[in-house]
Amino acid sequence: MRRFLKNTLKTIVVILFIAIFFAGYLMRQIGDKPDAQAYNALPYYSEGQFISPPSLTSTVPKLYASHIEASEESPGWARFFFKSPNAPKTTYPKVMLKKSDFPEKPDPFSIYWLGHSSAIIELDGVRMIIDPVFDNAGPLPGITKRYDESPLKRNELPDVDFVIITHNHYDHLEYATMRYLRKKDVRFIVPLGIDVILKGWGVPEEKITTLGWNDSFSEKGIEITALPTVHYTSRSWSDRDATLWVAYALVGGGKKIYWSGDTGYGSHFAEAGEKYGPFDLACIEIDGWNPRWASIHLFPEEVIQAGIDLNAERILPTHWAIFDLAMLPWDESIQKVVDIAEKEGVEVITPMLGEKVIPGVTKTKHWWLP
Repeated sequence: MRRFLKNTLKTIVVILFIAIFFAGYLMRQIGDKPDAQAYNALPYYSEGQFISPPSLTSTVPKLYASHIEASEESPGWARFFFKSPNAPKTTYPKVMLKKSDFPEKPDPFSIYWLGHSSAIIELDGVRMIIDPVFDNAGPLPGITKRYDESPLKRNELPDVDFVIITHNHYDHLEYATMRYLRKKDVRFIVPLGIDVILKGWGVPEEKITTLGWNDSFSEKGIEITALPTVHYTSRSWSDRDATLWVAYALVGGGKKIYWSGDTGYGSHFAEAGEKYGPFDLACIEIDGWNPRWASIHLFPEEVIQAGIDLNAERILPTHWAIFDLAMLPWDESIQKVVDIAEKEGVEVITPMLGEKVIPGVTKTKHWWLP
């Protein structure tokens, strides 16, 4: 009996140790939550939550109502724990990058799409990385697995001037990458509230610039403006919309780039096009469409309409090829967007992961086709 009790106690201690370890790991991944009263003076903040302005949400009804008539049955959380049936059958072509592949002095105008919503942009000799995620898109190992490896490893990142974050979802804001970059000579440009998360992860406060909607930051000849979108934020069960979500207008060297972040369709595209356009390049999310998320992601037709609204010379589709978030075959969204663009006479560029693109110069291929 004594041996049994001793072994039972050991088992309980081990279980408690494992539980404490995973709880601590999970809390680090989630990050700190801003003070619920921190942004009360803002018109788009109420009762501890950011809100999309009525002027945007009033235009949310979809361009194509047939999408809404589809089943709204929840896809369920279980899909995030298993290999996706929508994943490509084999690894796909990509350009594997190392730090030495990047020029010592960043280009006047180029972009390296790293998959999903991660990209490195070089503009007027300044290098920026947006929403860098190199692992899975969940708070615990094995959750929301990648289809394929990143074309660039975290420890092969070149020197960057700015780290830009659109919102706090796990497929856009990664704990390990922020920790890796915190001691680098970089500036973190983030929406309101995400500074609280970064400071909790060890990023020095003096390296962080926070922006609300229509706020701008200028440095090294680059102007970065955070713009409204229709989306939401959360990293846990208790922080819904506690931090802001944004798009960005990036301007420098006579070039203009629009980065959509995650968003539903709305008047904000036309407003951005009128105020900040025309854009040389619009990087627009394409792979979150689902009837349940009709107001917070773009359907393929809306991607093209958004590019037209923005007065963009060309579109680079993002938010695809890495994670199965909307239960779609991995290449369905890009093919639909390309097909619609051809009918509408809109230029869409489709680089492989890691491929260097100079917009207006580089000719890309439909690399996902057999």
